[in-house]
Amino acid sequence: MPSFSYIMLVVVSTGFVTWLCRVTPFFLLKRFTMPKWMLDFLSFVPVAIMSALVFNNMFIPHIGHLPGMNWPNILAAVPSVLAAVLTRSLLVIAIVGVLTLAVIRALM
Repeated sequence: MPSFSYIMLVVVSTGFVTWLCRVTPFFLLKRFTMPKWMLDFLSFVPVAIMSALVFNNMFIPHIGHLPGMNWPNILAAVPSVLAAVLTRSLLVIAIVGVLTLAVIRALM
């Protein structure tokens, strides 16, 4: 069994490497100017990531078959999308989604 100091060294070093991977682009981008076409392209990255996360949770994978529908998550997404269109606030969207899913799960 590994010692406590070894485990702590692994946890701290992996945390440092993760932090370094997230902070390094900010330091590099301050020194260089990116062309407009690249900035336009990168502006779609947050939308693509959020879409992938949301749609991943709306389906239940079945090996060898088409995916099934995760109805509680799909039903909770409807008010969340409506809140997104009306408010454009990430905090409001998250609160509406969590509360809607909590109500749906309480009723099921």
